Amino acid sequence: MYPKLKKQTDQILMNLKNTFFILLVLIIGAKAVAQDDLNQPNLRFYLSDDKTSYAGVLFINQIWTRYIWNNPDVMGNDMDADFDIATRRTRGIFYTYLFDKVFMYTMLGSDGNSFMAPGNINISLLNAQTEYIFVKDKFHLGFGLNTWNGLSRYNNGRLLEFLVVDNPGFAYPVGGRHDRFGRQLGIYAKGTIGKLHYRTSIAKPFQFGVAESEQIQHLTERINNNLAYKGYFSWQFFDVEGTLMPYMTMNNLGRVKMLNLGAGFYYHPQAMIQPLTNGFEYPDIFLFAIDAFFDMPLSKGAAITSYLAYNNYNFGENYIRPAGTINVSRANPAMALPQGIGNSEWEVGTGQIIRGELGYLLPGSGTKNRLQPYGAFSWKNFEALDDASLQYDLGINWLMHAHNLKWTLQYSSRPIYTMVEDNQKWTSSKGQLILQTQIHF
Repeated sequence: MYPKLKKQTDQILMNLKNTFFILLVLIIGAKAVAQDDLNQPNLRFYLSDDKTSYAGVLFINQIWTRYIWNNPDVMGNDMDADFDIATRRTRGIFYTYLFDKVFMYTMLGSDGNSFMAPGNINISLLNAQTEYIFVKDKFHLGFGLNTWNGLSRYNNGRLLEFLVVDNPGFAYPVGGRHDRFGRQLGIYAKGTIGKLHYRTSIAKPFQFGVAESEQIQHLTERINNNLAYKGYFSWQFFDVEGTLMPYMTMNNLGRVKMLNLGAGFYYHPQAMIQPLTNGFEYPDIFLFAIDAFFDMPLSKGAAITSYLAYNNYNFGENYIRPAGTINVSRANPAMALPQGIGNSEWEVGTGQIIRGELGYLLPGSGTKNRLQPYGAFSWKNFEALDDASLQYDLGINWLMHAHNLKWTLQYSSRPIYTMVEDNQKWTSSKGQLILQTQIHF
């Protein structure tokens, strides 16, 4: 039996009261700002008179200010809450387009830095890819460290244009394992033929996990030399998206009419290792998803944005893995629940996940000083847990100038699993409140 949601009503209502109060302050403050439109910032330099060749630069900062209600310890004792300020993402992007024949894309950046970051903060190479354009828009072939992923729209999501404050962690199910920040080294082919968009890739995943010679106690990732195969295909019923850049919007603000249905997969053979009584077996990683994205302008300048996805993950029997984005808890790990300390939750595992999002851009004109309340949910049903769970996000975007200057305030719940008669049961929920400031140009 699933836990009764009413057991968590008092806790959820108390957190919602705090959230709604801050949302009200943000809305009142936003309405006091003048609504003069600005020109779209664009650092682009044309290299030819006919503008078929150009180079450009993009810069991005996403800063989080958070209050986190931390997970309890294994004895059920509440842990101290945390307040922190962190850099969720900082990026510099450099791109060049030459004579309708070649596109080069490079990204440098740093993710997830808090006051607990040890030593100097490092800048990483995130993307380095070269793309050859054989038939413009219809067939492009690329090479390098790239984010032309399979699986789902979210797995290819444009970080600047989320509806919610951040992508859900399960959208990158091999993140931090066989990929780096959602990137892998590989060869990809992509394009749009009529209403059909496709992106396919053969990747050489980063080595991660254990070797057979090591002492293995349970199912885990395996160091291997196998290729991974991935693809995503979407049918665009109305307007067709541009796909020169690798990313797909999750929040188009009603700029065009969009209804896209997609399906994708990720397959990495024998990427796991499972100890047996006599030897080992090597399960595949096989993930697939189907999803729908809807973004439509309405009357009086309003717009509706929604997303719904079904994800089916298979890493092998009862595989499960926790994660917590920029976890700053200083609690004792020895006293932690199986899902971990701080804001950790069961994020990825063999099982099923349904994700839904809905946002409404309030009536107005222009791109400046627009408000967009939204809600989202995630239903997770992992083999390794005895209960499925339901969690939600509730927030608002203040679009000072579309996505270029944006504030987002969001409260997110998080399921807490405890051991009940040797079974992991969903017994309560915690949460966190995030204020994100985003600037990009």
